[in-house]
Amino acid sequence: METANPIFRHQISADVIALDKQGRVILVADVRGSRVVKLTLSQFTSYLKATQTVVPFAMLVDPETIQIVQWDGVNWSEAICSLKTTDVVKPYIRDFDSYKRDYQHQQITGGYLEILLLAWLDDLAFHWKLETPPASKELAAIGLLERLDEGSTKREVEISGDTILRDELSHEYLYWA
Repeated sequence: METANPIFRHQISADVIALDKQGRVILVADVRGSRVVKLTLSQFTSYLKATQTVVPFAMLVDPETIQIVQWDGVNWSEAICSLKTTDVVKPYIRDFDSYKRDYQHQQITGGYLEILLLAWLDDLAFHWKLETPPASKELAAIGLLERLDEGSTKREVEISGDTILRDELSHEYLYWA
């Protein structure tokens, strides 16, 4: 019996992705301090050029700053939007004042920061918590807010082109013959 070896085309691992309402990847995010292998913009560039995929935005997140850059098909822009991480995620932390008091010397990092980022992106898409989520005005100004409308998010994913190979809920891989 012959066994097939999987063929992996160019792929990327991302901490968080956002998809528009048609299911196209519109944003890849790298959350520094998470357990997923980190990617730099140069690695994102190699991936996008190799797959001839257009992912218009990248988000670089650390405990202090969220920076958003845009892909024009050839190069990444300088940061087109820079936000304070705490200002963006604090509405999604239950009893933020208690959290701040108990963890005053610790920053929000890793998986917890990823979860808070997902909550914010989902709120931007569906307004499940706030009528006007944090940074709505800034994201509208760069054209990202309308693309997030009624979209979805995924955490800890591997993608190839517009195909999601793996996400946090599925450790199954798609194979190509």
